[in-house]
Amino acid sequence: MENSSIGVSSPKSGLLRSTGFGMFLLGAALALGFVVGTREVSRALVDMRKNPNVRVKGTAERDVRAASGSWRGSITSRGPTLEEAYAALTAASERAREFVVERGFTASDIRLSAVASTATYVRDARGTETTEIESWRMTRSIRVDSANVLGIEALSLAATDLVGEGLEVESSAPNYVLADIDSLKKGLLEEATRNGYERAHILASGGGGAVGPLASVSQGVFQIVPRSSVEVSDYGEYDTSSIEKTIKAVVTLEYEMAR
Repeated sequence: MENSSIGVSSPKSGLLRSTGFGMFLLGAALALGFVVGTREVSRALVDMRKNPNVRVKGTAERDVRAASGSWRGSITSRGPTLEEAYAALTAASERAREFVVERGFTASDIRLSAVASTATYVRDARGTETTEIESWRMTRSIRVDSANVLGIEALSLAATDLVGEGLEVESSAPNYVLADIDSLKKGLLEEATRNGYERAHILASGGGGAVGPLASVSQGVFQIVPRSSVEVSDYGEYDTSSIEKTIKAVVTLEYEMAR
């Protein structure tokens, strides 16, 4: 009986072949990566030679508090006749004025607007308005302006307490503004420009160069936002809803590289 032999590959020889092929792939990948990386570095060097300038953004921000605030409300009265509606509005306006003074404001802080009146007409059985006046509605606004911004905030919250006294009053959200914005803006732009120069110096020195003359500069957005706000806008913003604010300035600078 003839003996037949069957060839069997040993695990070690298969592992060697597999490892050898893997090493080949690894070497090829490393070589390709080196070629691509070299190409990118060469391109960057060419770009630097074409335009050796360094372009950076400088930023600056400062926390500030509003210098003054204002609150506006409206007072409404109604009556069957023009005289009665006006008398009711006069009494309500005087009570609103007293209410404001009781909270630490002076008479000079308060402004009352002119009176606006509207007639309501009787409707017939079909719901059509007639020429007969049923009642009158009168409204005027009250405004308080003061450097006491915390007092303004408290007044805006307490004003609707007058409703409990029978007055028809509406309270608007207060506004808070800064003083001498132009001066603040100039200071922030100076800080942002200095910050941009420092960034340009870091970039240049990191590449073995030095910052040369300023080639161009442009002002970016100037924003006044609520304190601790993380909102980012491409347009200028001036928040008037908060007492505590943050001013932010951005400039774009381009420097020549020193030769």
